[in-house]
This record gives sequence, C-alpha cells and structure tokens, in this order.
Amino acid sequence: MTEGPLPGVLLRVAWPIAFASLAQSVHQIVNAWFVGRLGAESIAAVAAGSALFSVLLSFGSGLSIAGAVLIAQNVGAGKTEASGHVAAQTLLMVLGVGLCFAGCGFLLAPWTLRLIGVEEQVFDLSWQYLTITYLGITPMFAFLACQAMLQSAGEVRFAMKVSVAAVLLNIALDPLLIFGTAPVGGNWQGWGVAGAAMATVTARICAFAVVLHHMMSGQSALHLKRRDFIPDGKHLRLALSLAIPGSLEQGGRTFGSLLLMSLAATFGTVSLAAYGVGVLPLFFWFSPMVALSIATSAIVGQNIGAGKMERAEQAARVSGWLSFIGFTVIGMLHLPFIREIYALFAPGETAVIDEAVRFGWALYPFMGIMAFTHAFRGVFRGAGSPKQSMTIALVMQYGFQLPFAWGIGLFTDYGALGVWWSYTFGSLLGTPICLFWFLKGPWRRRLVLVDSRES
Repeated sequence: MTEGPLPGVLLRVAWPIAFASLAQSVHQIVNAWFVGRLGAESIAAVAAGSALFSVLLSFGSGLSIAGAVLIAQNVGAGKTEASGHVAAQTLLMVLGVGLCFAGCGFLLAPWTLRLIGVEEQVFDLSWQYLTITYLGITPMFAFLACQAMLQSAGEVRFAMKVSVAAVLLNIALDPLLIFGTAPVGGNWQGWGVAGAAMATVTARICAFAVVLHHMMSGQSALHLKRRDFIPDGKHLRLALSLAIPGSLEQGGRTFGSLLLMSLAATFGTVSLAAYGVGVLPLFFWFSPMVALSIATSAIVGQNIGAGKMERAEQAARVSGWLSFIGFTVIGMLHLPFIREIYALFAPGETAVIDEAVRFGWALYPFMGIMAFTHAFRGVFRGAGSPKQSMTIALVMQYGFQLPFAWGIGLFTDYGALGVWWSYTFGSLLGTPICLFWFLKGPWRRRLVLVDSRES
C-alpha cells in the first residue's frame, strides 16, 4: 500500500472488501426469504429484533476502527511485533465491551421491544430471536474486529474468503435450523425464528475461530502470541480513545436512519413503502462506497506509519476524486431506468413506485457527493483522527439532514420530499467541511508503537 500507482492500489484493496459486504447483503435477502415462509408474525419478529440488534451491532463495528487504525500505521512502519500486540489488545477490548453489550442487551430486550410497540403475539418470537442473537454478539464483534485488522494489514482477500464462507455456511444452516428435517420427511420441525438466529450466531463463531487461528498460526501478517494477550493498560486506553468516536459515529448514523424512516412513516404507508423501496439500490451501492472508504483508511494509515505524509495526502485526493467521479456516473446511469428498477421491488404498486421515483431523482444524481464525504471520513480515521470523522458524520446527519427533513417535511407542503432531499442536503453541506478540515485541520496523527521486543 506504500508503493505503486494509487488508483490501482485503492481499487485492489477495495474490491475484496466490497465483495464481502455484498455477500452479506445477499445473505440478508436469503435469510428474509426463509423466514418469510414462517408467516407474518415471524417476519415481524425478525424485523423488530433486527432493528434493535442493528443499533448495538453498529456501535460494536465502531470498536474495530481502533485496531484498524493502529494496525495500518504499525504495519506501514514495519513494526511486526507491535502489530501483533495491537491486534491482541484490541481483541481484549472488543471481547470485554462485547460481553457488556450482550448483558445490557439481554436485560433490556423486553423493555426495548415494548418501547417500539411490538404486539403481544410477536413479542415471544422477538424475545427468542434477540436472546440467541445477544448470546452471540461477542464473537460477532470479535470477528468484525479481526476482519478490519486483517484488511488494514493488507490481507483483504483472506478476510473476504472467510466472510463469504461464513455467509455460505449461514445460508446452508438456515433451512435446517428454521424448518428442521420435516421438509425431507423427518420428524424434527426445526426452531423457526430461533433457528434463524442460531444459524447466524454459529456462522459468526466459526468465522471468528478461523481468523483467530490464522492470526496465531504465524502465517498472517499479524502474528499474535499468547504473551500479547497480557492486558496492557496504556494500549487499552489508546484503543478506547479511538474506538469510542468510531462507535458513536456508527451507532449515531444507524439511529439517525431509524429516525428518518419513522419520519417517512408519518406521511402514510405509501411514503414508508417508497422509503423501503427507494433505499434498496442505495444499500447495494453503499457496499462499494464504504469499501473504498475502508481502503482509503488503510492506505492513508500505512503511509503515515511509514512516514510518507505526501503519499498519504495524495491517496486522500485520489480517493476523493475516484469516489466523486465513479459514483456520480453510477448514479446518473440509474436515471433512465429508475422506474423499471423500483418496479422490480414493488410490482403493480403504482403509487409506491411513483413516490420512490421522486426519491431516486433526489438521490442518485448526487451519489458522487455522498461517496466523497465517505472517502474523506476514511482519510481522517486512517490518519488517527476518528473524532474528526465522527464530528463531521454526526453534524451532517443531526445538524443538517434531520433538521432539513423535519423542517421541510412537517412545516411545508412538500411532505415526504423533505426526507428524500435531506440525503443530498446533508452531503452538500458536509463536503466543504471535509475539504476545509483536510486542507487546514490537524488531522495527521502518527500512532506507531515503540516496542522494545523488536530491538
């Protein structure tokens, strides 16, 4: 990552990350299809449970930012021993926080389910789903952390292979654990909704076991040794200082999306359905958008670790232009076919399609601007400044996007258009903030560890 033409390096690092993310999206669709065979109550139970779990999972995914940043900079500096130590200490932190999250989630699940208005006939199924999911949240967090650290170390293809294998295992387990052996003439009826949760947890535990074995085998760029797992208070404090902003950013953005969805729901069923249909193509392209941001973070981090500040800055500029131009073209290519695309997800629902088309015209011509802000937040994270990334992300969403959506939606005659245009509005105002901080702000932090064991 510290040598070679930057556009090629960025794309080479980004595509395996994007592929792994897309595979996870495919799994969610397949999982929904299997659960859909159980009936409306099961669908509602998984939807309610997934919404609550996604908030906790987003907070947990932010924890991996600490390890990714420190790994990238130490690998770039050639600090092999320090990189292994960083990875082990990050895992300790993630496991500890994951256990706390699991306990809190388990204890608060009944209250949160009632808070979001889950009906009594769905409550027990949602509780079953969440109980199993929360029991598996710690290895899920650990796997996400290992995946992020391997990506930052340059092992993007191995991380992709494990992630895809976990998705395939999950898909294979779904019909067995959900429906049992009854469909093939057996007597076991399966576990229904609980089986769907068990399949996901089992796949993630297996994935974590595989990556941990790889990282401790000596065959990985990150060679973890048993002594590296002795708690290091200094490093744990540093890791937490990087992880907390990342968690707040990810969790805050997920919660903000739920608020936007709830606002869309106030304009009626058609608007809520249009929101659900309208964001589906965006979710598909969100994977490569985020992948490019993660790749940018790794490349900037490694070059700062290697002391190549000019190349790190050049990587930021290349990523920004590549994101803006690439996703602007992708967004524009949607426009001639936008009605046909949305009709695939809502066949025969003319009112929903019409409203989704309005959403699409407010969103897709400006996808390049959204991607640009994602790329530069990746720059700041890789440079060891996740607080800047967090601040920009939350200001964009809570300072610009949500007030715009509420103001236009609730206090003018434009209604749901306020929600649709809020995405572009937030990104437009966030772009100059990203550029100003990149040009004038103190965003470069070299966080390479000094490890006496290498001397």
